[in-house]
Amino acid sequence: MLETKYEWQRVANQDVDLVNNIQEQCQINAALANLLVARGFQSVHEVQLFLKPQLQQIQKPDRLHDMDKAVARITQAIKQGEQITVYGDYDADGMTATAVMFETLESLGAKVNYYIPDRFKDGYGPNQDAYQRLITGGTQLLVTVDNGVTGKKEVAFAHDQGVDVVITDHHSLPVELPNAVAIVHPQYPGDLYQYGDLSGVGVAFKVAWALLGEFPTELLDLVAIGEIADLVSMAKENHVLVKFGIQQLQAGLRPGIKALLKIAGVQEESLTSQDVSFKLAPRLNALGRIANGNEGVKLLTTVDEDAAEQLAKDVDQCNRQRQDLVEQITQEALQKAQAPDNLRRRTLLIVGHDWHQGVLGIVASRLVEKTGKPTIVASVNHGELVAKGSGRSVDGYDLFAALDPHRKLLTAFGGHVMACGMSFMITQVPAIAKVLEQAAEAQHLDANQKPRLMIAGTLQTDEITEKLYQQIQQLAPFGPDNEEPIFEITDPIITSKRQMGKNNEHLKFTLKGTRQSLDVLAFGKGSNVDFFSPGVHLKLVGKVAVNSWQGRTTPQLLLEDQKIEGSVVIDARVKKLQPTMFTENAAYVVFNPVIRKNIAGHVNGRIIDVEHPELGNYDKLVFVDVPQSIAQMDQVLQNSQAVREVKLYLFDASQSAAVAIPHRPIFVNFYQIIRQHRQIDLNQQAEALCQYLRITGDQLILMIKVFLELRFVTIKNGLLKISANPQKGNLEKTRVYQEYAARWQVQKILLKGSTKELTRWVQKELHLN
Repeated sequence: MLETKYEWQRVANQDVDLVNNIQEQCQINAALANLLVARGFQSVHEVQLFLKPQLQQIQKPDRLHDMDKAVARITQAIKQGEQITVYGDYDADGMTATAVMFETLESLGAKVNYYIPDRFKDGYGPNQDAYQRLITGGTQLLVTVDNGVTGKKEVAFAHDQGVDVVITDHHSLPVELPNAVAIVHPQYPGDLYQYGDLSGVGVAFKVAWALLGEFPTELLDLVAIGEIADLVSMAKENHVLVKFGIQQLQAGLRPGIKALLKIAGVQEESLTSQDVSFKLAPRLNALGRIANGNEGVKLLTTVDEDAAEQLAKDVDQCNRQRQDLVEQITQEALQKAQAPDNLRRRTLLIVGHDWHQGVLGIVASRLVEKTGKPTIVASVNHGELVAKGSGRSVDGYDLFAALDPHRKLLTAFGGHVMACGMSFMITQVPAIAKVLEQAAEAQHLDANQKPRLMIAGTLQTDEITEKLYQQIQQLAPFGPDNEEPIFEITDPIITSKRQMGKNNEHLKFTLKGTRQSLDVLAFGKGSNVDFFSPGVHLKLVGKVAVNSWQGRTTPQLLLEDQKIEGSVVIDARVKKLQPTMFTENAAYVVFNPVIRKNIAGHVNGRIIDVEHPELGNYDKLVFVDVPQSIAQMDQVLQNSQAVREVKLYLFDASQSAAVAIPHRPIFVNFYQIIRQHRQIDLNQQAEALCQYLRITGDQLILMIKVFLELRFVTIKNGLLKISANPQKGNLEKTRVYQEYAARWQVQKILLKGSTKELTRWVQKELHLN
């Protein structure tokens, strides 16, 4: 059964007068105006500044802790010609932060290089061996970006070597801070900085601004990429930074980004924050997962178009490799997750062998999405005893709190509520798995709890237009605290559907409105294609989007979730039965005893008694073949009121066409002809008789059989005659008539009826209409 992924929650109606004023003066949809008020906007002026922000809204850098110390030490290093190394991180935020700091220092005439740690050799953040190599290579000042606050030991080591460290970071502050020359951090205790949710590149940008003495607009494109990729709050200051950063990206001033966007199929002039989220950021992050982030900084900072093109190709190839690895490992991990022991668990610890450790976090996220369970995915390489893993959680389960008291089981551990990284001896797997389950019990994890999805409002199919899309985009960039609006479609009438993607993993279907048809894209729903058939009662929620193709732009909907109204009827009519059709855990209805015997060994659920149908604990009903009469099928449906899904194979074993029963006047006319001619030679006159009565040969045979059963006529040697003593009788009560009528009704409704007609009939019998 297709379940909803989220718990739907509608945005409450806000102050009517304020909503109306915002709608009128800002020229936006009423639901969008209501949404903005619900998000805390208290005046038209506030909304106007949000929709059309000003650079003056961005706080000056001197409000950040230790900014004066950082600028003084870096300026001193520049003047004295010291070798400065920008020490970054291997994700998109770290790469862009490195690029911002490197370009700024280079423009100021500094002797500067950069270093991106290797995920597998150095790990995240400060690394003493890496520091040693850099110091040995001549580094005299280390400037960290997007890392550093956890490096107390490493900073002390550098200091002992006579090298100062300036830290610029945004991650959670530890109890004991490093003894650095300066720690520039937006959440420093006692700091006066108003907005504490800058990402690593946001902090680096503020340092660059302070060093340059003027606002560096040309660096905002890098800021936009890093902040969007790091999922920081998209409200207030970040909203302004990224809004202007998107404009810089649209200008296409960086050859590397320009080349990467071209490969990704994104038009620069119409680039959105969603394009950064789903096209740019994943490609940059792939470098840190598969290769080395230094290549990403080269791509972002190069001014050589030929080099940019080659680097972009390398980055894209790395991303393709990452996608293939994720797909392969996810399939293997899912098989393990579906093992009987894991199906009974509320948490998952999945351990593989020789899985690429750079993608384990993505795989864990995929498993959480598929299973709804907190999941750790780990891998141990051949010949080794220590496994490395990444965990992802769900609302209501603190993954960090579950494992933090049990660090003795782990060789390394770090993270937060929703995600963590770790390593452990492979022998500790049973103990760690037990700890995860105990935490689920202690934290009262509800396996049925779903994350909430806020619905901004309702729309009819005809209301989804390009104009509405443009209004929605005024609220961009989207992200935490400024999520993209989601709408419920009130009149979803599906007219067609088809699977998409290399493995048919996606789905596209069309909704019919009064004035337009609307395409809906449902990513990852390809295997659920039957649930999106015409006639299925659905509620749909999604994001408004547009599709641009060959110069033409059309609105479309990106599906976020769906609800099934009542029972689902799936038209899966077949011409041939296969053993794979009976693997579902369902109640199977088989009318033909021969078919029942043949499939008995293949059925995963059970075959129910059609004379006394009872579903038992099954909520899925599968009709394997067609009955002799509609009444037989109706009897089963009448006893299946609790069923949630009805699948219709309706295999026709006879493969013979039903005969339409002639109307009563034709019967009367035929009888009169027999009386007038006394006898009819069927061998000679049958064809002429059919032409005269405008019936088929099969219909003629049907009428003769009915007359014979009523003893209206006799037949001998092909001669049809009126009986000597004909009796009165009712045509419709004869056995022949009823058998033919039943067969015709079965064919008309079950075999020849359209999907819409068939599903409506089944729903009616289930008393859904």
